[in-house]
Amino acid sequence: MLTGYAYAGEEDPDGLRAQLDALRAAGCDRLRSDQGPWRERPELERALSELADGGDGLVVCRLDRIGRSLRDVVATVAELEERGIAFRSLEDGIDTAGVPGRSFAAVFGALARFDRVLARERTRAGVAAERAHERHGRRPPGRWSLSRVSGLEFAPDLIEPLVGFRHWRLVDGALRSMFSMTPWLTPEMTARCPTGDHDPAQTPSPGCTCGVYAYYDPCPRTASAMTRELVGGAVVVWGRVEAHATGVRAEHARIVGLDLPLARRRKRRAVMAVAERLGVPPVPHHRLKSVALAHGAPLPVSLRPPRQRAPVNPWSRLAELDG
Repeated sequence: MLTGYAYAGEEDPDGLRAQLDALRAAGCDRLRSDQGPWRERPELERALSELADGGDGLVVCRLDRIGRSLRDVVATVAELEERGIAFRSLEDGIDTAGVPGRSFAAVFGALARFDRVLARERTRAGVAAERAHERHGRRPPGRWSLSRVSGLEFAPDLIEPLVGFRHWRLVDGALRSMFSMTPWLTPEMTARCPTGDHDPAQTPSPGCTCGVYAYYDPCPRTASAMTRELVGGAVVVWGRVEAHATGVRAEHARIVGLDLPLARRRKRRAVMAVAERLGVPPVPHHRLKSVALAHGAPLPVSLRPPRQRAPVNPWSRLAELDG
């Protein structure tokens, strides 16, 4: 079955109708369309979820209908390729179905690798420059670190992901984000901002609170021990990463260990059950850092923004948690 997807801004109703006509002419069995702000794309999510792996196909008129950046387009096409779903862009002459389409899939794969290589080189160059400034004591006045550049990026398959620590709420036997109902049904999460005034793929974004939050240091054991529903753990993060004074906001995160309570037998059993379901190890609090370091590396201190002069309670930032 072929699913056609169209998108246009509110000011372009004729453009939306023209896309739908072209998709019908291309033989699409069902049509999905969104119109309005880019961040509101419910029908695109619906179209992607309705596609059957290994048989269906997605058709659009142009590549920019499924992404506002090269990274977003490549990620979507790569996901479709992994699911065995054909992709076709009418005006761009792209069709990944069949043997001839493999060349297009290879091109998208090459673009994804190229994008990751650029991210790796930018990151390594920045880290090297910071260390050189620290070594020779020549840091430019008023410049504390590369982290002032919003959206510091790391490539997960080319350099180590970053280590972080966070808390979840244990609700009905499942982990949920601290101040939202977002469930962590799998160990790996990707943040896509649903409410900010920016491209959802640009998460985390400057001036917004979107992203998966993680602290540089393990959360105090007493914080999770005091309640029945608070569960600590270690994660690694990658993708778009923005550094703050006490932690980072990231695009992608994966749980690598859960804090196993010493007391509270009922909570201990619940944490062990969640850990088994997610496929992550439950470990004592004092081992969280070593478990995390086996999967990633800490962000260099030279790249962390300075703390404010006034004492800051790091737990006050939990009110901004989105992921």
